[in-house]
Order: sequence, then structure tokens, then C-alpha cells
Amino acid sequence: MAAAKKRKLLTYKGKPLLRCGNRVYYGYLDDKYILVLDVVESEKLKDIEVSKKVIIQVMDNTGELGKGSVFRKAERSDLYSAIDIGEWWLKQAIQNA
Repeated sequence: MAAAKKRKLLTYKGKPLLRCGNRVYYGYLDDKYILVLDVVESEKLKDIEVSKKVIIQVMDNTGELGKGSVFRKAERSDLYSAIDIGEWWLKQAIQNA
């Protein structure tokens, strides 16, 4: 039986990013809050899909993943600006918890 390979997670500023379809989860799954990024619109630029509209949500993570109450919500035009403001909101929410 082959040994299981250890997978490296994609991280941003030291916290893991997990993708499931058009939804990206950012943060540790055992923290009280988690950042959820939903890519609503995207366009094809050469051979790459680029996001055009992203919904940012800082959610309560005490129940089922992605089903908690929304603590803060906004919309941005690209993934970088969405995760940049979302990371700041998440850090603030965790500190105030």
C-alpha cells in the first residue's frame, strides 16, 4: 500500500485557503469566525478564468461550515481586493470575540 502524500495547503498571510467550486474558505476551521468568498461572476482572459464579482462574508463558524450567521458582508470586483479586506475583517472579528 502506497504511503499517503502530505498535501500542502494554499495559504494567504499564514492562514489556509480552501476552495470548493466557486466558494473559497479562508481561515482556520476551528476559529469562531471564518471568511467565505463567493465568486459570482467571472470572465475568460486568454486561457484563465478571472473573477469579476466576489461576495465577501465573515461568518460564524460554530455550526456547519458555510451555514453560520453572517457577521459582515460586502462585494468587490476582484478576488485580491476581496481577500485583502476580508482578511482584515476576519482578524478584527477574531480579536473582538
